[in-house]
Amino acid sequence: MSIKVAIIEDSKAYVSEVSHYLKTHDIEIVNIGYNGKEALEILNTDTFDVLLLDLILPHIDGMTLLKKYIKPNKKYKVICMSAFVSDDLLKESVSLGVDYFLIKPVEFDVLLNTIQRVLNNNKPIIAEIDAIDLLLEKIGFSYNLNGYKYIKYGVQIMLEHSHNMQLTKELYPRISEYFNVQSNNVERSIRHAIKLAWDKDLKKYWYKQENSYVRPTNGEFIIHLYQLYKDDQIKKADKSI
Repeated sequence: MSIKVAIIEDSKAYVSEVSHYLKTHDIEIVNIGYNGKEALEILNTDTFDVLLLDLILPHIDGMTLLKKYIKPNKKYKVICMSAFVSDDLLKESVSLGVDYFLIKPVEFDVLLNTIQRVLNNNKPIIAEIDAIDLLLEKIGFSYNLNGYKYIKYGVQIMLEHSHNMQLTKELYPRISEYFNVQSNNVERSIRHAIKLAWDKDLKKYWYKQENSYVRPTNGEFIIHLYQLYKDDQIKKADKSI
């Protein structure tokens, strides 16, 4: 049985493209709304498995739909999409029953993967989204790449141990053990993910942060993220005192 999806999104061009892509992967598009008013009719049906909801809509915005019109006991999953994301917005989305949040522009394969993930989880998985996820997706990294997962896990390990680690002797072996892959595959996958992101938004971000148009090495990028979130942890700890 195919997955039934409803889309509430104001860009007709994007809806047309994403609908075509999802249909080729055995997903049925059963409802489409291009503004908040059209969304109200869709929300009264419950004839779909997943709702793709853009937060920026004409007439009635997505957050208002979540607060006033989407039932708490809904039977379908909700995936929100927006180009503007903050920690406060994520927390509010969790409280309103959103199952996942994607940063626009959303790659079609990432969207497909997310639809499948939310349907395979009984509990909302938006809690998996943290600051590292938000940044990586925003600067062009694709969630479905192994390099993405290795980078994120590597930074988390370094933050837990509160120090820089030697990539080849310490960090890569830990990542490879966790994911049950060879260390050279970890190095290669991270390099590939950085290369692909560089051609999207990483180049602009890296110049803004490091004043360099030279693509970072694996080590330079991971250490940059480690230092960025280590400083963030220190700031949060200072505020709690």
